[in-house]
Amino acid sequence: MQSFAARLGAYAGWLSLAGIFGYHISLSIVAGQRVSGTADAAAIAQYYRQPIIAQVSIEQFIVLPIMFLFVFALREVCSGAGPRARFYATLGLGMALAEIPVILSEISLQAALVTTATSGGDVAGLFRFWDVLYNSGAYVLEASWLAFFGLALRDVAAFPRWLPRFSLIVAAAQVINMTAIWVGIPDTATLAGNLLLAVWFGAASVGLGRLASVRVVAATAAA
Repeated sequence: MQSFAARLGAYAGWLSLAGIFGYHISLSIVAGQRVSGTADAAAIAQYYRQPIIAQVSIEQFIVLPIMFLFVFALREVCSGAGPRARFYATLGLGMALAEIPVILSEISLQAALVTTATSGGDVAGLFRFWDVLYNSGAYVLEASWLAFFGLALRDVAAFPRWLPRFSLIVAAAQVINMTAIWVGIPDTATLAGNLLLAVWFGAASVGLGRLASVRVVAATAAA
C-alpha cells in the first residue's frame, strides 16, 4: 500500500508543481504583473478588467485535488516511519487541507474582482479581502505544512537528507512572504520564496519516487 501511495504521490507532486507554477507563469504572460499590497483603486481596476484572469484561474480548481493526493501520500509514507513521523505528518496534512478552502475562496474572489472591475464597480474593498486572504493568510498555512512535513521527513530515508532542513528554510521564506503586504515588500520579491517552494515540490516528488522504487525492488526480491 505504501508503495502505491508513494508512486501516486510522486506523480501528483510533479503534476502539482507543473500546475501551480504553470498557472502563475501563464497569468503573468497573459495579464502582466499582478497587483498586490496596494490601495490604488485605479491600478486594481485596470488589472482586473481582463477577463482572461478569471478564465486562467479555473486551472487551479483542477490542481487542488491533485495536490491533495500529493500531501496525503506524504502523510501515508511518513506514517510507516514511526510515531514521531506520523504525528508531524498528520499535522502537515491538516494544515495543507486547511489551505485548500482558502485557495478555493481566492479563485472565486478573483473571478468576482474581474466581474466587479469590468462592470465599473468599486474593487478596493473586495481586492483587499483577496489580497489579505491569499497573499498573507495562505502563506501562514503553507509555512506550517512545510515545517511539519519537514520534521516528519527526518525519519524517512528515501528522501534527500537535506530536505528536512530545507523544508524549514522554505517555511521561513513563506512567513516572510506573509508580511509583504503589511510592511511594503515588493510583490516581485516574494518570487524567491516561491521558487524555493518549487524546489521543495520537486525534491519531495523525487523522494516519493525513490520510496516507491525501493519498495518494489524489495517486494520483487522477497518473491
